[in-house]
Amino acid sequence: MKKQIITPAEHKDIIKEFDLGRKWSLKADAVVIGSGAGGAVTAAELAKNGWKVVLIEEGSYFHPGIFSNDEFLSQARLYRDAGYVLTENQTASIVQGRTLGGSTTVNWQTSLYPPSYVTDEWRDRFGLPGYGRKEEISSYVEEVHKRLNVHEVPTKLINRNNGVLMRGGRKLGLHPEVLKNNNNGCKGLGRCGLGCPINAKQSMFLTYIPDAIAAGAIVVTNMRAVKISDGKTKRVTAEFTPDPYQASPEEIIEEMQIEAPVVIVSCGALEGPALLQRSGLGNEMVGKNLKLHPTCTIFARFNSKIDMWHGPPQSVVIKDGHNQKGTGYGFWLEVAPFRPTLTSAIMPFYGARQFRNIKDYTKFNAGIVLVRDGADGATKGKVEWSWGKRKVHYEITRTDGTNMLLGLKMLAEVQAAAGATELIFPFTDMLEEFKVVPGSKFDWVLSRSFEPGVLPIGSAHPHGSIQASSDPKTGAIDPNFELYGHRNIFVMDASWIPTGLSVNPQITTMSSALRAARKLAGEKSKRLD
Repeated sequence: MKKQIITPAEHKDIIKEFDLGRKWSLKADAVVIGSGAGGAVTAAELAKNGWKVVLIEEGSYFHPGIFSNDEFLSQARLYRDAGYVLTENQTASIVQGRTLGGSTTVNWQTSLYPPSYVTDEWRDRFGLPGYGRKEEISSYVEEVHKRLNVHEVPTKLINRNNGVLMRGGRKLGLHPEVLKNNNNGCKGLGRCGLGCPINAKQSMFLTYIPDAIAAGAIVVTNMRAVKISDGKTKRVTAEFTPDPYQASPEEIIEEMQIEAPVVIVSCGALEGPALLQRSGLGNEMVGKNLKLHPTCTIFARFNSKIDMWHGPPQSVVIKDGHNQKGTGYGFWLEVAPFRPTLTSAIMPFYGARQFRNIKDYTKFNAGIVLVRDGADGATKGKVEWSWGKRKVHYEITRTDGTNMLLGLKMLAEVQAAAGATELIFPFTDMLEEFKVVPGSKFDWVLSRSFEPGVLPIGSAHPHGSIQASSDPKTGAIDPNFELYGHRNIFVMDASWIPTGLSVNPQITTMSSALRAARKLAGEKSKRLD
């Protein structure tokens, strides 16, 4: 079989070539479920070391010629649940990619690795050494950086949206920093969240997925893993998933069954636990302690154009609040490049007041507070498969909520210092804009409620729901990312991270997957016997 990305368009030829009915049975050394930051890296590493790899992806394959500037269309095709995965109490929304390359296809390129106090906690609490930047992981981080062309955003590409943090932060004596992005030839088109139309963003489908294919891997899109059957030889059953905006061919493979000694679950911190649970695999820690890196937005109106959508999405960060009272927990300030459709969905107010604000869309900055959750020891987050449905539960804890309020206060001060005339806070019981006047104070923010329904939160960074630990009492997978109680079933994505991460997860996920996959690849004879 040709080594290629197999999309629904190729099903007819495969059915004819192999005389198939509705099912397609394959054998491999390893099957990788999910093609994002963890799955793509893992598939490439195993394939380069001589493993026969089948990589399946629930979403569709898109390339620059297909990426659209239409927000509704893009969200439906590129994101899980059209961009709005809601918690069961509907007070938190989660953005997650569902396409070849996963969230790396639609993320905002922010390339960070967690500070030492985060990796020290992994070592001390969970028995996971080697993740400090001066330890073993460093070489893997640098390898990933090189493959993705990670570099600081050039000054000329720092847009006005990010400039608000730079200008306001400096006026207040804070320490804004220039972020690193992963791209090659970025023109600042502002299309990152809809798929880069010029192949500048170095997502998985431009880097590690081609690497995997070149090394012999078979990549199959539009196939959702529904069950993993354990045994010496595992069997992954996957079902066809159509593109929501594209008619499927008349002849399709409705079901795949892939037999392999090794299975790697890389379908993310929401779908991974659900898959393991409906397969009856793993211990009681599967699905527990979900972290979201909860986020809140303040929209700031300026007298001049901001055009928040334009340019590299994130190029400046303020970390001054990251380590509250020396705990290692706190918040970061970044910005979001919300386009008009998303802005209108999450900006508070209705009717004439909302119309007034959306009319001035080009004059708004969107500042965001990102909280490292888990300050109280564990989060109130979990994923469960129940009554045929994946359910996500999450509520912000007391200390995390306090840190969110501290972050909102600092963000408001930064935006005001940068010249904002009005601020729209995320509190649902605030029914009008806050008018900024000389001497405006924001201490009142600290007394606001962060209860569910009063302070809605968002996230694009779910992690930790299948956390790693040297002790099965506190983790679902061991330090090598192997599922406790199930030989040769691994989890390699952001699910393994045992604490709140503090930073955007792409680089951590990729470098840790590379490290674990390289170790696994070296055990080929042992694992495939």
